[in-house]
Amino acid sequence: MSLPHLHAALNRTDWAALAEQKEVLANEVASIRSARALLAAHECDSAADLALDQAESLDGILHWMDALMDAAQQDGFPVVFLTTTE
Repeated sequence: MSLPHLHAALNRTDWAALAEQKEVLANEVASIRSARALLAAHECDSAADLALDQAESLDGILHWMDALMDAAQQDGFPVVFLTTTE
């Protein structure tokens, strides 16, 4: 199956910028999870639940980005993965 529109979009992708944006998103998820823990510790259950919902939604986007980047790399696109860890 050929997906010319998808390949055209992947060819126009700025892989370094996408890797940086993915890192920012991952850091945001970590911050939300930390905030959720604080909210739960202070028995702010509805706010903690909302934070968890947001983190899980953003995690879904991160997983999709991972899958897309892995598949693009396998197809020969010049994908950039940031490998710095704190």
